[in-house]
Amino acid sequence: MKRIFGFSFLLLGLALLLGSCAGFRQPAPERIPVYRDVATSGLLRAGAAAVAITPEESVFLGGYGIYRRSEGVHDPLYARALWIQRGAFSVALVSLDIVGLQARDVSRLREKLQGLDPRHLILASTHNHSGPDTLGLWGVPPFISGRSDDYMEILEARVLEAIAKAQAAAVAAETASVAIDVDPRGIMKNLRRPGLVDRELVVLHLRAAGSGKTIATLSELGCHPEVLGPDNQQITSDFPHWLRERVEAELGGVAIHVSGALGGLVTPDVVRQDFAEARRVGREVAAYAIDAVRKLRVYEAEPALAVFHAPLFLENRNWRYSVLRMTGLLERTFYRGGLLQTEVNLWQLGELRIASVPGEITPDLGLRIKDVAGGRPTMLIGLANDELGYLLPGAEFELSIFEYERTLSPSREAGDRILRRFEDLRLLEAQ
Repeated sequence: MKRIFGFSFLLLGLALLLGSCAGFRQPAPERIPVYRDVATSGLLRAGAAAVAITPEESVFLGGYGIYRRSEGVHDPLYARALWIQRGAFSVALVSLDIVGLQARDVSRLREKLQGLDPRHLILASTHNHSGPDTLGLWGVPPFISGRSDDYMEILEARVLEAIAKAQAAAVAAETASVAIDVDPRGIMKNLRRPGLVDRELVVLHLRAAGSGKTIATLSELGCHPEVLGPDNQQITSDFPHWLRERVEAELGGVAIHVSGALGGLVTPDVVRQDFAEARRVGREVAAYAIDAVRKLRVYEAEPALAVFHAPLFLENRNWRYSVLRMTGLLERTFYRGGLLQTEVNLWQLGELRIASVPGEITPDLGLRIKDVAGGRPTMLIGLANDELGYLLPGAEFELSIFEYERTLSPSREAGDRILRRFEDLRLLEAQ
């Protein structure tokens, strides 16, 4: 999220009024179960699909300043789905070229899933700043949403279509994964803590068994897709467009990109905020991914496949979130004590672990989660199944460098609680 509003004392008063009604909220559940499921047999099958989600009309754009409307389309936006199956066990991952989704939107979509356990879905946003406002924050907050209900209905239908097409396209497959270090110069930089970035580009490659034909290439990098700055009003998926275009041209199949630990604040390292630089960054990242895939030698046809789905409750200590909820821009339940519910997920696919977090997590916390997850390698997916804003280390929450991020973070404890949840999952796995 970026520069969306400055709240007045009037809004603070509204937050205090809302807080006075907190006694009427329902209590959080006494128990928080962790769901785990494991594939026990069967050969691997996989399919992928890309379905366009480009708005057909002018929309408010998500990110940067308020009341920024689109003027034309530079390149299409997509829902890109990956379906992975062993026997009766299936998972689906969808990457969306949007700024983010609230948990309520994800829940509504899960209710309409067919042929897939809702807990086996990761729905991730790239955090694109040149796509539609899907959170409602970039209209005229706190009373006028920037979100189009008509577009959200179309988006939901297209996501379900992408999952169905990926499932229908599934064939016998084999998988391999790798993590490589990229030189961040000219690709990404940390505006708050120079030099602190997650240099790993993690790549999952799925190919058809026997023929070796690419089914999908999934890449993850911790960098905001925001080469195009606040002056841009054309719809674009930013540098992931050229990344995926080059990967598909060289390797075939469907290219899917997700964003990793980009919070606090990892942004493209560019000399200009224009399409030429977005193309350069995308193609440079693609070159790393293509080279990594071409060096893969060992593929698995019967990989271990498992899912941990772990809800958790976090305290909201941000009065801005309370105002947004009261005015209807933030659609979520607040439980007694200011608690809000979100989730993390941990998947295993062979040697690869895929960890999902519900917001924009900093690189240092992201690297700790990767270490805890225990994969070889571990892919970290941010803005997955929720968007809570910035997730910062508690020990550094009050630093002046994070003054902006604090305005868009639920609490000091949120980032550390998410890390501890992954530690809990590894303990449960060991037992």
